[in-house]
Amino acid sequence: MTGWIVFGVIVLLLILLMLVRLGAEVTYGAEGLRVRVRLGQIRLTLIPKKEKKKGEKPKRKKERSSKEKADKGKKAEAKKEAESEQKKGGLPIYLTDLIKLAADAAGRLLKKLRIDRLEMEYVLGGKTDPAGAAIRYGSIYAGGGGILPLLENTFYRIKKRELRVWIDFESDETLVWIRLALSIRIGQLLAIALRLGWAFLRAYRKKQQEGNEHGTEKSDQ
Repeated sequence: MTGWIVFGVIVLLLILLMLVRLGAEVTYGAEGLRVRVRLGQIRLTLIPKKEKKKGEKPKRKKERSSKEKADKGKKAEAKKEAESEQKKGGLPIYLTDLIKLAADAAGRLLKKLRIDRLEMEYVLGGKTDPAGAAIRYGSIYAGGGGILPLLENTFYRIKKRELRVWIDFESDETLVWIRLALSIRIGQLLAIALRLGWAFLRAYRKKQQEGNEHGTEKSDQ
């Protein structure tokens, strides 16, 4: 009985894990580029990287002896020779097949990705040329209205979208602030990976069978 309870708990945890969303958020503005990733409620900033404290000293790499350098050179030469021999033998799968599989996986990924937040703020400087700023104001709104339907057809869903455009008549500086947050469930990502792996395996087996049949025909001749 205890074994079934443990099994049920494991299955429940796996189901909950498949429902957790994996996402990324990109923000660009006057402060620069900022990239963050999140897993559920856990968030991690990738860009900008944290600066090292002043007290910390950079670690020095250990100096390698002449023998280690010679061994490393021999290994590099052996690796180059192995790669050249592999190139002569050809690839098990043609490059076109790999490109098709990658394109199919990318298309399915876009259809499952959800835009959690798409925000854009555009501040137009209109101190010197208010009329030109007003024309640009209308153009930006018209362009934003044309891009949104394209994004809605490409991605799974846009949860929140907002476009803010205004004119600063006290400055000629134009400022742009953008935030884009995307996410996908781990289960959906795993399903795409399994589908891609299965398609890759089928293509690999197909190429192997074609190679074997071609070799048999040559031997018969």
